[in-house]
Amino acid sequence: MRPVVLLAILILAGCVSTGPTIDKSKMSEGYYTKGLSYLQQKNLELASVEFNRAIQTDKSNKLAYYGLGIISDAQGKLEEARKYYEDAIDLDSNFSEAYNALGVVFFKQQKWADAIKAFNKALANKLYTTPHIPLINLGDLYMAQKDYPRAIEAYRESKQYANLDFTIQKLGTALFEAGRVKEAINEFQEGVTIAPQNASMRFSLAVALLKDGNKKAALAEFKKVTALDPKSEFAHQANDYIKTLR
Repeated sequence: MRPVVLLAILILAGCVSTGPTIDKSKMSEGYYTKGLSYLQQKNLELASVEFNRAIQTDKSNKLAYYGLGIISDAQGKLEEARKYYEDAIDLDSNFSEAYNALGVVFFKQQKWADAIKAFNKALANKLYTTPHIPLINLGDLYMAQKDYPRAIEAYRESKQYANLDFTIQKLGTALFEAGRVKEAINEFQEGVTIAPQNASMRFSLAVALLKDGNKKAALAEFKKVTALDPKSEFAHQANDYIKTLR
C-alpha cells in the first residue's frame, strides 16, 4: 500500500514577518507561490528552482522546505526528502504535515519504529486539520506488518474523522484479512453505497460474500465489476470467478 503525503498544506501562505525583513519575507512567499504553481503542474525542476529561491531569500520559509521534500520524495531521493522535512520541522515543531511526510519516508525505507513515531507526532497536534491522513498511513504500515488488529484500529479512527470510500475499503480489507468476514462485508457494503461506481470496492465485496458462502450475491457483484470496468485487472479476475460459479 502506498502511504499518503498531504499536498494540500502547500496552498497555505507562508508567515509574513514584520519590520525590516518584511520585503524579503514577501519576496520569499512570491517565489514559494510560483514554485507551488509549477509543482501543481508536475514541473518538478522549475518548482525546485523557485522553492530554493524562496529559502535563499528567507531561510525561515518552512513551506519551501516542505515543498522540496515532496519533490525529493517523488524523485525517490528519500534521504534528501527526510532532510528537507526535518528542516521544516526545525522551523515549526508543530508542523504536522511535515511529520506525516517524514513518516512516509521512513515507511518507504521500512524503518517502522521511526515511521510510527513521526505519524504519532503529526497526530499530537490537536490543531491538525487532517488527522485522517497519518491514521491511514499507520493503518497501511500495520497492514504491511500483518498486524491486522492495529490496522483495523487505525483505519476505524481515520474513518471517524473522514468517512471516505478508500478508507472504508482499507478497513474492510483489514477485517477480511483478520478473518472477520461479516464485519468486512458490512464495510464494503457501506463503501458501495458511498461509491457505487467503484469496481475495486465491489470486487472486494464479492470476494468477501463468496468467503461467507453467499455465492449468489457474490456472483451478482462480480458481474457488476465486469460491467463497470471491463478492461481492468479486477474485471479479469471477476470473470474467472464468474466461470467458476456458474
